[in-house]
Amino acid sequence: MEKKIIGITIGIRFARSFRIPDISGRIIDDVLYGDKSPFGTNFFPKVQENSNREKTLYNPKTSEYLRINTDDLILGITVDDNFEEKFNWIKNEVLKYFKEVLFREYEIKNIKRFGVIFSHKITKNEKLNEAISLITDNDIEEADNISISFSKKLIAVESLYRKNVNDYRNTIYSFNEIKKAVYSTLDYQYYYEPIIEDLRECFTDKILDDAKNFLKNDFYNWLAEYEKAKNK
Repeated sequence: MEKKIIGITIGIRFARSFRIPDISGRIIDDVLYGDKSPFGTNFFPKVQENSNREKTLYNPKTSEYLRINTDDLILGITVDDNFEEKFNWIKNEVLKYFKEVLFREYEIKNIKRFGVIFSHKITKNEKLNEAISLITDNDIEEADNISISFSKKLIAVESLYRKNVNDYRNTIYSFNEIKKAVYSTLDYQYYYEPIIEDLRECFTDKILDDAKNFLKNDFYNWLAEYEKAKNK
């Protein structure tokens, strides 16, 4: 199933800070030109800013991007049959840069949530139509452009390492039919309650590993059943 992964998205939500747009130019310069940056101008040749002063670095050829605004830093990375390589690069180089440089030097504090999205492209089959038929009591048997999304809140085992907290995990699943393919995502989120001031204290490496294990041991069980239906 890993061969069907087409992208990894990392999201870090922090307490709203209206100073971020004022220093976003310096942050972008660091990402593009900093000695410790794992990116650079070849990785992100384009920069744009929207009406909300959110800045986006992006590569029109690879569709990879980095967005930063008053609430979030979001990184989208393309995967092309090299999941392990990209996953390890994000874990060992990108997150290290975020923790030791961007968030520390530019004083981006009070982390509320850390999450990772695994995006897949899978083959269309009849299971999604069967779900629509069940919901509509067989009134609709051949639906177009099906989109299904649901979430599940999970116990945060990591809270054992933080006493007297209400940390929790949330998983969001989505299936979107586009033409002859289905795009399926697992969004694995970890919420810090109370928030953690310093990203370096957020055990992001462990969360990434747990997300990857959940992907393989839980989510892929579902997708495997979906694939069985395709092959019948």
